Amino acid sequence: MKEGKLFENLPEFVKAAKSLRAEKIRFKAEKKIIDRLDEFEVLDGLRVLGADGSQISPLKEFGIPIGGVQSAGITVHHGKGEFEVKYLSKIVFDQYLELERFRLEIEIIKRNLESVDFAFYDGSLSALYSSELSERLSMQYRKEIEELVRLSEKYQTPVIGYADRSYMKDLGLRIYDSYILSDFLDINEYLPAIGTSSPLIAMYVKVNPSLPVRVEIPEWCEDMQDEIARVIMAECRFGSTKGYPYILERAHRYAKISESEKKAFLRAVKSSGISFKYISKVIE
Repeated sequence: MKEGKLFENLPEFVKAAKSLRAEKIRFKAEKKIIDRLDEFEVLDGLRVLGADGSQISPLKEFGIPIGGVQSAGITVHHGKGEFEVKYLSKIVFDQYLELERFRLEIEIIKRNLESVDFAFYDGSLSALYSSELSERLSMQYRKEIEELVRLSEKYQTPVIGYADRSYMKDLGLRIYDSYILSDFLDINEYLPAIGTSSPLIAMYVKVNPSLPVRVEIPEWCEDMQDEIARVIMAECRFGSTKGYPYILERAHRYAKISESEKKAFLRAVKSSGISFKYISKVIE
């Protein structure tokens, strides 16, 4: 703590920033090159699943503390021109909205693990082990993740959590892993798996000139890292931005609740004659 305004202590900020940059420059580790970069060859014949979700927030303006969530899972059979989309949905109370959306996204993966070769989840799973959640909520998230990992191993289907912008610090330094690795990794290179605070391990893959993406896979997949890195790179090359997997782009499009659907939902609520007395009893 120093006396004076923050601006007057600006030199301290500059000193700290230089110290952090020095850590980044000194970082050394093994890294690997991703070979076989023909995306058509890598993905040909594979059945790949992508899952995502969306939600309608609680209708507070109508005094209704409930919203809706849905998840979509799309399976693409590469090289065959075939795909299949499945949905799950649920009406939930506002305090459980995020959890129920997460459950639906995980559930749609679990239901299809036996029939696909790879499954992509949009986001970080291990982050939920370090989030500042209540113990009750944390246990529910962990239960879902641990069941997903168990089924992944049972069916020998890798589950890939894909976080295109990560702020995790599993490398043990004071700055975020992705920033440490931004200059360390070149395109088509990845940092082999490191441990996390969850039953998953994390890889960092440089898919384009931006920051490396964080990829989380179950521990049993450790010997499949090269294959998984190739599949990720191939999916990203098919994607419109070259930095986000094609399968997740499609999952996002299907999972999204359209504006017309939201308006229809509101019209239905307005005309439904909902009993607010009933709602208050349910909340109690």
